[in-house]
Amino acid sequence: MTAKPVGGAANAAPLTPAEREQLRAKLEALSVRAESALSRKQGELKNEDADLFRDLGPTGDWAIAEAEFERDMASAAQSRGVVAQLKSAERRMQSGEYGWCEDCGAAIGFARLSASPAASRCVACQGARERPAGGSVSR
Repeated sequence: MTAKPVGGAANAAPLTPAEREQLRAKLEALSVRAESALSRKQGELKNEDADLFRDLGPTGDWAIAEAEFERDMASAAQSRGVVAQLKSAERRMQSGEYGWCEDCGAAIGFARLSASPAASRCVACQGARERPAGGSVSR
């Protein structure tokens, strides 16, 4: 892996202009879809769940209503997280930091960025971050 160069404009990732454009277009398309999904979910929380609490339906079961509300809240939070990751990737692309691992500074390969355009870590650092604190998995 090539280490990230230090200094202003030298921070351009080792991506070809065509690869950068392809990834920029993917980020833009994903952002549009993610923001649309978030708007939809927030609308559901404002309308449907409010209706659900006013009229619990034939069961009158608060537990079911609360579970559905919590599920919708979690889904909206997940969508907000995706939107934030995509916006962060777009900012990194504009600043020239896109394509560099935020942990070790190594280049993130085009294949990884193509599969996950918002990736901010190389495969090795992301894997280390996802491993349990003890470093091994119990069986």
